[in-house]
Amino acid sequence: MVRPPPIPSGVPKSSRWKIPLIVIGVVVGLLIVFGIQIAFWSFSARDFELSTSQKESVITIDYASEFFLIDKDAGIEEWDCQRFIDGSIQIYYLYVDESTSLDCTISVERNRGDSLASYIAEWQTLKLRNEFSEVKIEIEVADKVFSWGDDSKFAFQLADDARNGFAFIARKDNKIYFVDAWGLLLEDPEEISEFLTPKLKIFAAESYLE
Repeated sequence: MVRPPPIPSGVPKSSRWKIPLIVIGVVVGLLIVFGIQIAFWSFSARDFELSTSQKESVITIDYASEFFLIDKDAGIEEWDCQRFIDGSIQIYYLYVDESTSLDCTISVERNRGDSLASYIAEWQTLKLRNEFSEVKIEIEVADKVFSWGDDSKFAFQLADDARNGFAFIARKDNKIYFVDAWGLLLEDPEEISEFLTPKLKIFAAESYLE
């Protein structure tokens, strides 16, 4: 058994229990600060109504049905549009049925630094969500298949080693466009471009921020 190192002669023995208390205090303090920040951002968010062009920039199940055979009435749609206290916004769209899932999220930040952070965080969240999924999900990075904007990532999503969907994220100036699709699979680069590009053009032209 490895013994802990002796306490230096200049440090009183009572410091042995003070140090853990200090560490615990720091951790608790950080958790409190983090919780306050989360609560602040949550309560400072306000719903807002999308303009026609803003809504047109989102990939919805209605739009996807132009490319895929989908029973749109079989699932449910969800919209969530939030404007935060700093003026940044997030537009969230989700469609889900038994075999299909379509998530399209637009985030608009106030500066380039925040947009880069959101861009990285969104993709990492996707990877973590897939890693902890009940079904084994792998991401097959295929950036050469389709790219757009200042930064972008494209990947096929695999379940049981078979492609079953795709994910795409792009950053243009201070705006981030994210798509997470299951049960909707396009593999030809031209078809992928035909599906994504029209919406990205509207996204690029729209300012979103007041």
